[in-house]
Amino acid sequence: MTPTRAALVLPAAVLVLTGCGAVATAIPHSTTDSYARTDSAPHTVAPMATPAPATPAPATPAPHASPANVVITAPISGGDEWLEILSTSGTVLAKTEINPTLSWMTAAGAGGAYWAEGGLERELTPSGAVRTLGTVPADANAVLIAPDGASYAYATSDTTQAGVATNRIVVVAPGAAPRVIADRISDPNHPTSDAPPDGWNYYLIGWTAPGIAFARVPTGGCGCGSFDMQMQSADSAIINPASEAVTTLTADAACPLSAVSTSLETVCFAGTTATDAIRIGSHGTVIHNFSLSGGNVAGDAVFAQSGADLAYITIPVSQDTCGATITPTLRILNLATGAAVARNSGDFAPMAWPAGGPIFGTMTSGANTWVATVDPVTFATTRLTPAAAEAQFVGIM
Repeated sequence: MTPTRAALVLPAAVLVLTGCGAVATAIPHSTTDSYARTDSAPHTVAPMATPAPATPAPATPAPHASPANVVITAPISGGDEWLEILSTSGTVLAKTEINPTLSWMTAAGAGGAYWAEGGLERELTPSGAVRTLGTVPADANAVLIAPDGASYAYATSDTTQAGVATNRIVVVAPGAAPRVIADRISDPNHPTSDAPPDGWNYYLIGWTAPGIAFARVPTGGCGCGSFDMQMQSADSAIINPASEAVTTLTADAACPLSAVSTSLETVCFAGTTATDAIRIGSHGTVIHNFSLSGGNVAGDAVFAQSGADLAYITIPVSQDTCGATITPTLRILNLATGAAVARNSGDFAPMAWPAGGPIFGTMTSGANTWVATVDPVTFATTRLTPAAAEAQFVGIM
C-alpha cells in the first residue's frame, strides 16, 4: 500500500475526519522533558534536565464512561455503503444504506451515526430509526456534529475565476436557520499571516465543549506522503460557536497539528524531512518538547481521554515515498514521565482512545481494511469487523 495517511484525530466521542483538501495567541516557549529514541524496538525514555517552569496545562477533564457504541462504514456493491452502529464487541445494532460520496461527510455523535445525502443531514439511532436534522448545501466539504447530538456545522468555499475564495463555517441548531460563524476571504494576492499564502479552505476537525476545531489548509490536490492531510494543518484554531471568538491552536508550518484533546492540548511532530521532536501545546504555548533522534516521520496521534498518554504512529523516512510498502510502529508516550513503549502492530491507524478502554482505529492489509482495537498495555489487537475493501472507522458514541 502507499503510505498516505490523512486522519486528524480527536479523542472519545468526537468526529474523526479523513480527506484531502483575528486570533488570540500566546508566545510559544518550550522545555525539554525527555529524549525519546525512534528505533523500532520497545523502549523507555530517560529523563533529561529538570524542565523550566512552563504555562500550566488545563486541568485534566474527568474521565468519561467507556463508549457505548462504535460507528463504521462498510462498502456495498454498486458504490453505496452501510453506515453501521456496532457494540464494542462488534455486534451490529443498527445500519442503513447510504451514498455519502465523501467519507468525511459521515460522523459519530451523542445520538448515533450521521451522514449527509441529498441535501439533508440525517441521523441513524441505535434503535434503527432514521431522522432528518436539517439541510446541507451541495458544496459543503465536511460536517461536524455538536456535543448535544442535534446541532451540526459545515464548511463551504466559493471561488472566483481569479482564485479568490470566500470561506465560511456555518452552524445549524434545531429549529433555527443556518448561521454563519466564520466568514473569511482567501486571496493569494493578499495573503494573511495566519493562513497559507497561495489560497486556502476551512478544514473542520471536530466539535467539543470548547468549540469547533478547524485548520486553514492549502487549496489543491493531495500528495502521497505519509500523514498528508496533517502535514497541511499548520494554521489551526478553535472557534466558539456562540461568541465566535477564535483562539489559535498551532501556527507553525514545520510542526502542523496532528491531534487536539478535549482540554485543548495539541500535539504536532516537528521537522521538515524527519520528526525530531514531539511538541505538546496548550492554547498556543508549547508546554512539553520531547526530543527525538530522527529517522522517522510521525503522525496519526490521539490523546487518551484521561489526558495522560498519547498514541501515535512512526514510519521510517526511507518508506515516506509514493508507492512504498510501509512498516509502521505504534508508540505510546506517557506525557508526565516521557516514557515511551512501541510495538509493530501491523498497519494500525489509531483514531480514538476513550477512558478505560482500548485504542480504536483501522487495520490495513493490502487492499483490505477492518475496524480493530489495540490494548494500550499489552498491544493485543482485536478485530471488530470482517476485512473489506475500504471499511472505515467513523467514531465512537
